[in-house]
Amino acid sequence: MRSGAMRSGPMRIGERARRLLGLVALAGLAASLTSLTPRRASAQAAAKGALDQLDPSPAGDAFFSLPSADVASRLRVSAQLLASYARDPLVLRRLSGGSTLEWVRDQAVLHAQVSVQAARRFEIDLDMPVTLAVGGTSGGLGNVRVTAPSGAGAGDLRAGVRVALLHQEGWVPAAALTFSLWAPIGAATSFGGAGVIRAQPGVAIGAEYAHFLWGASVGARFQPATPNAVVGSRIAGGAGAALRFAGLTVGPEIFYGVDLGDPRAALVTGTNRVGIEALLGARYRLGPIVLGLGGGPGLGRAVGTPTYRLLASVGGTFDALPDRDDDDAPGHAAGAASAGAGAAPDRPAARPEPPLDTDGDGVPDAEDACPSLPGDATPGAYRRGCPPDRDRDGIFDADDACPDVPGVESPDPARNGCPLDSDGDGIPDDKDACPFDKGPANANPKLNGCPTSVVLEGTQIVILQQVNFETGRDEIKKDSYGLLEQVAAVLAAHPEIARVAVDGHTDGRGADKSNVNLSERRALAVVRWLTSHVVDPKATRPGGIDARRLEARGFGARRPIADNKTDAGRAKNRRVEFQIRRRTDKGEAGWLDGPVEEAPK
Repeated sequence: MRSGAMRSGPMRIGERARRLLGLVALAGLAASLTSLTPRRASAQAAAKGALDQLDPSPAGDAFFSLPSADVASRLRVSAQLLASYARDPLVLRRLSGGSTLEWVRDQAVLHAQVSVQAARRFEIDLDMPVTLAVGGTSGGLGNVRVTAPSGAGAGDLRAGVRVALLHQEGWVPAAALTFSLWAPIGAATSFGGAGVIRAQPGVAIGAEYAHFLWGASVGARFQPATPNAVVGSRIAGGAGAALRFAGLTVGPEIFYGVDLGDPRAALVTGTNRVGIEALLGARYRLGPIVLGLGGGPGLGRAVGTPTYRLLASVGGTFDALPDRDDDDAPGHAAGAASAGAGAAPDRPAARPEPPLDTDGDGVPDAEDACPSLPGDATPGAYRRGCPPDRDRDGIFDADDACPDVPGVESPDPARNGCPLDSDGDGIPDDKDACPFDKGPANANPKLNGCPTSVVLEGTQIVILQQVNFETGRDEIKKDSYGLLEQVAAVLAAHPEIARVAVDGHTDGRGADKSNVNLSERRALAVVRWLTSHVVDPKATRPGGIDARRLEARGFGARRPIADNKTDAGRAKNRRVEFQIRRRTDKGEAGWLDGPVEEAPK
């Protein structure tokens, strides 16, 4: 909320209502006067005029196309570069037959803007548009022949002033008079300038709260009638609303133009007089710097209304004087005068009550993003009035275990404010190729954070190495412990796996009965290892894999996967496999003893 939002003064709500009604009446009078503009003679092919109908709001305002209604600073300087691209802003259409000609197909304009606010009452702004590129199609449509514009050049310089009549007070909006004047320095024949002086008085209303803002404006643009101009006098205005949180402002806005008179009937047939553009805009504040993106469609066939428009901006706002209540604050002089008329000579004039500041950090509650927590009172600070939050993740530095890296909340103080790490392997999910399976760091992004020897694939826990045993025995070699630890880690990370069969296999040498016996004993040895070795020492219930989740099976040489006639084939056949036999959505409650076929899912 702007600094003027909570200031009180002698003005009553009834007086504010009468002044608002006066502003509406002024807008209606301006519209009536403009409608008297003489109609233009039939336009010729050598057309001219300021085609781009985007009239950007002054630098430092919250919306792209709507002027703010309040002046909230004692002395503030803002500057902005705004780039605009419009597609098909001028298309000739024939009513019969539906023929069209893209007279102006593309128009790219860069606006260089600067504004100055003073005394919480006035704002002066300048806007210098420069056409970077414009192109279209030359040709004819019926008896009209046109030449497409090309090249770059300056547009008409706009100078504007805003006078705040009503400052925002709580939920009661602010209101202001606006006036813009265009100097005809642009190239009229390439649709960069009107070639005549233009003026536009108007009114604006709106309000800004902690996380929501809205605004609306209307004005009448006066333009002397000139031959062959494609754009003339019009009523122009718009409305918008946005949400604001953590430095980001996002919301829709519309702006429109209603042509008065008929300045282009001989050139453009099938074109109505109402042009509307809808935008979805987003602005993000980084300290004093503000970045913006926006875009949206054009509605209607009025000249200057494109099929769609894209916007991008970068700007900065700087307060040259502290934003505080003092003798220059609006309403103070009036309050002092009214109090002084009946006050005793030796009693000073009454001063307005200071705004509420619950946490005493120097930021009024109406402007404090954290009104109950002392914070940063620097003007323009990120979430002004909140404790420091360097990485802007919404977790204050005092509670953030990773204060310089945006993260998420976690009940673990050692991970609170750190990037999400679902599998707990120390590699954030956004850099982990296997975010739900623990694995070491790897220079290859496709392998970073993935298990080196164990992968969960469909109905199997696939091991990329062999579990090694002593020759002819069921004793596991120590060099396979690391592999089994990875298998245990996968089971610990996936409680939905309710039953795994550990299958032992041998090569084809030896008797079938002895091979089946050996393979079953080796599978049992793996089950005993997994159930007896600690998986996670930091767990609340440290221990091995629950025995209900494992069963051992021996198949001997009955299921070979390679040729038993070669050493390489026999080595592949001597193996242990992990087959997933059952899954559950109940977690540990779904781990049951007994045959898998009889267990409920």
